[in-house]
This record gives sequence, C-alpha cells and structure tokens, in this order.
Amino acid sequence: MEHMTSPEEIKGKKISVVAIWRAAVNLVVSEPRVLVPFAVLAAVEIVQLFILANSPHFPVNKIMAPLIQRIWGGVFLHYPYIYELLPRLVYYAKMAAGVFVGGVTTAMACLIVLQVERDRRVSLRKAFRQSMGRYVSLFLLMLLLYVAVHYAMKQPQLLLATLFHGKAKLLFLGPRPWFEVILPTFLFLLAVILQGFFVFSIPFIVIKGKKFLAALWSGVVLFAKNALRTLVLVGVPMLLYIPVTIVRSNTNTLADKFGPESIVFVLFVGVLIATFIVDALVTVATTLFFIEATDA
Repeated sequence: MEHMTSPEEIKGKKISVVAIWRAAVNLVVSEPRVLVPFAVLAAVEIVQLFILANSPHFPVNKIMAPLIQRIWGGVFLHYPYIYELLPRLVYYAKMAAGVFVGGVTTAMACLIVLQVERDRRVSLRKAFRQSMGRYVSLFLLMLLLYVAVHYAMKQPQLLLATLFHGKAKLLFLGPRPWFEVILPTFLFLLAVILQGFFVFSIPFIVIKGKKFLAALWSGVVLFAKNALRTLVLVGVPMLLYIPVTIVRSNTNTLADKFGPESIVFVLFVGVLIATFIVDALVTVATTLFFIEATDA
C-alpha cells in the first residue's frame, strides 16, 4: 500500500506540494470534524439561496421586494425574471456570509488542523471560542479580501470591453476568443493570486496571535517567499469549480432547456463545491504548509 503522509511527518521539513496534499487528504479522512466549519458556512449560504429564490413571496418579499424594485426594477419580482437576477443576489449574499461568518469558520478549521498537529484531541468548542476572540481582526481581513476581489475581478472585463469599443478585432482576434477563453483564464489566475495573498493571514491571526495589519503583512511576506507552492496549493482545488463557472455563465441556455428553476440547482451545487470542498481543501493544505513554514 502506498504510504500516506501524515500531518506530523511534514512538520519541520522542506517538503513538496505532493506531500502536503497527501497529509491534507489523510487529515480530512482521519479527522472529518475539520469539515464541520465549512458545513456550517455552506448551510448558511444554502439558506440564503432559498430565501433569495423566494424574494417575490411572503414573508421574504416584505424585505427583499422593496430592495429589488429600487435597485433592479419591479420586473425582477415576477416569474421567471427573479431567476435571472438570482445569481447576482446570491453573489452579494455570499460576500456578506463570507465577511460575517466565513472568517470565523476558516479560523476554526485552521485551529482544528493545529489541534490535530499538536495532540489529536479535537475540540470544536475551543476552536470556536478562540476564533470568536479574534473576530474583529477576522472581520476586517475578510472585508478587505472580498472588497479587493470584487474590485479586481471587475476591472479586466471593463478594460476589455473598452478596448473593443468600436472594433471588430483586438490583436487579430475577435471578441469571442477574448471573452470566452482568454478573459476567463486570466480571471481564474487572478483569483488564485489574490487568494494566495490573503490565505496565510487567518493562520497568523488565530495561530500566531497577530493583529489585523501585522497578520496581513506577515501573510503577504510568507506568500512572496513561497509563491509557487502557495499558488499550486490554492489553484489545484479551485480547478474543481471551473465546470460550475462554465454552467453559470450559460444560465440562459440552461433555463431555456430545463426551466428557470434549474438555476437554483446550479447555484446549490456551486455552494457545495466552492464552500464545502474547495475552501476546505485550500484551508487544510495551506494551514499544514503554514505550520511547517513557521514552526507553529
């Protein structure tokens, strides 16, 4: 049988990304409670999804209907247009959940990994209590992360649209290869890099006890010193979300073929893959690397 690297085996060693992934998979299999924080966050996002999908209906419409009518127009309170707006509503709801809840759940997972590394006695209550004790720093970090990602991910598309204004081709290519191949590829790489800049800051907050700005700077420095390995640790799990992104970009076709309600199912699957699988794999692997790199 192939040897599975345990978390203890990576501590204090200069190891490969493959060894880190083996340790991460072994940790998740042997201690599935590390997934509990991500299950909690996924549950919050799923509840948000079904609440937003019922925006035109009582009692949700008491809150959502005035907001939707004021920002996007009353037409989106009617079937099937609410489903056309739903991905955008879910996007903003996910940002809110990430800022207010995601920092704590990610911090909990980091601390559970540390508990496994130290003595294998896992306490969800202790991890939650420690994470809540650093809530202000976690909140500020997640707020900065989501604002930075939201702004940075919008700019390439706006720039490309500006460059194409009044033109049929750009650098000998028409709009289709630019918007359907080059732009999505660039945005994926940009997302991986942005995640890499922030990925070590939460461990610095909850494991090393640093405050917001110190943790942010220390995380960037650690990323800069280990950029390639960090990008691989972050980027490989994010590849799992590409099929969902492709489907979400073709929601109109999906709705025409299977009905507008199918958009809810796609968004539901997206939550499971992004939050429960991708975020979990990224957090466990990068936390193991953080412990090895900083001798935590």
